[in-house]
Order: sequence, then C-alpha cells, then structure tokens
Amino acid sequence: MSREIHPREAREAWVRGEPAMIRMGIHVEAVRLPARFVHARAGGEDRAAVEEVFRQVGIVRAVIADAHHRWYYALVPPGTSAATDAPRLACCGAGGYLGVPPTHRVGPPGTYWLLAPPTCEADLCDLGALRELAAAAARD
Repeated sequence: MSREIHPREAREAWVRGEPAMIRMGIHVEAVRLPARFVHARAGGEDRAAVEEVFRQVGIVRAVIADAHHRWYYALVPPGTSAATDAPRLACCGAGGYLGVPPTHRVGPPGTYWLLAPPTCEADLCDLGALRELAAAAARD
C-alpha cells in the first residue's frame, strides 16, 4: 500500500478494493481509539454492541475499524488534532496518513467501515462525543 495523495490514485485503489492512504489535515483528520476500551464499554466484540457504544454518544457515521491492529478511527474535521487533549485519544492530524477503505468495505477482512462513511463534513465525528466516550471508558 503506497501513500495515495492524488484523488485519482485513491479512487483507483478503492476500485481495486484496497484502502487508500489519505493524507490527514486537508479534508479530515482521525482520532484513534483503542479497541480494548471500546470493547470493554460494549461488553465484548459483538459488532452491534460496538456500534451502539458509538451511537450512545451521538456518533452515527465516519468510523473505521482496523481489526488487525485493534483500533477504531473516528474521522473528524481538519484542525481537530490541535484540540485533542483527552486521555486515550490520539489524533492523526496534518501530515499524517490513514488507510481509508473503499466505501463498500463494511466488514472484515482488512480495514472496513464500522459505521457508514461520511458524505459531507456534517457527517464527521464530534470531538466532544469522542471525549465523552473516552471518559465513559475510563469510568468502567
């Protein structure tokens, strides 16, 4: 997988069914959440329960699952990395890259969309909701 930065190259990777390496900070950034605390909050790894953990804090789209590395990535608006100060939340901001799966990849194997991909900026995740999720996990 190479670092795809040209939209044409990203689309070609997605047509092949592969993730495209997208540079963060231009259109989106990503907040990385450890699967262990999401799964602890969900009471296990059941997909419906994991999705519900996100929905309970108002996140209904724009979450990528990387089962191999055991992370969830919540896509957030550009500039969010400057405000990410919550424990357990790490932001991939400007200059970083994230492997973004094709929109049709909604399950394993590989990286996939746990919650539907965003169609506009309003679909991106709210940092406040992610902070709430991290705080709830810390209490568990």
